[in-house]
Amino acid sequence: MKVSEYATEVINSRPYKYQTRQTFFKDLKRLGIWEMQVEDINSALIRDVVEKIQTQSTRKRLFITARSIFKNLGICQDLPNLEAEGKIYDIPTQAELEWLIDKSKYRLQLLLCMFGGLRVGEACAVTPEKLSGDYLDVNQAYSQDGLHLGSPKTYGKILLPHWLAEEVRNMKPNQYWKIGRTTKLVSHSCYKLSRSAKFKDMTGGKTVNPHMLRHWYATDMIRRGVNPEVVRRQMRHKNVSVTLRIYTQVRSEE
Repeated sequence: MKVSEYATEVINSRPYKYQTRQTFFKDLKRLGIWEMQVEDINSALIRDVVEKIQTQSTRKRLFITARSIFKNLGICQDLPNLEAEGKIYDIPTQAELEWLIDKSKYRLQLLLCMFGGLRVGEACAVTPEKLSGDYLDVNQAYSQDGLHLGSPKTYGKILLPHWLAEEVRNMKPNQYWKIGRTTKLVSHSCYKLSRSAKFKDMTGGKTVNPHMLRHWYATDMIRRGVNPEVVRRQMRHKNVSVTLRIYTQVRSEE
């Protein structure tokens, strides 16, 4: 049996989230084993492919995919479980980020990433009904392709700045994200604006993506002396070590 046939059967039989299923399919193709026979798959083959990839987070994910898909066959179970490695961003100043966000047609979604710590799919799923006072219930997220509105990566209620909660409360129906709109529109807008001549002059050529805003959010709270446990809850992490190790970029002198 081909890997494509076996993996499709396995993935569709397990209660994976939509985005997880899509990621598994993409990863198997990236590993170059999609059209191979299942009996030809082994750990050495997966390692040879993954060792050529420089990004630690991608290597970690590909190993997870291989272990998950073939666990019923006992194949690839000796692949390592790599530690997550936080990406170090060259983050512009708050004023520079706010300038960029004000220029974007996806201003509200980007503000939710920057001042609420939301992932872009979660920010796109925000509607006034999810508010209770200034608390936002993060309980849905759009998939990257925009074809599915489902569970977020992590659930939780977070406290928004009052002014941002008011913007959400005053959203008009035409501001709601719709099925079929890819969330990449937000990312592309952000990146394109950061490549403009004005922004490059301001920042010395720094580029911006929505996930960088989530990193800025965590880092800003730590710099202001917010209790790490509060930061963890706002970020909706299970473990405070993830918050501090991966999502905060504090210089040694600080």
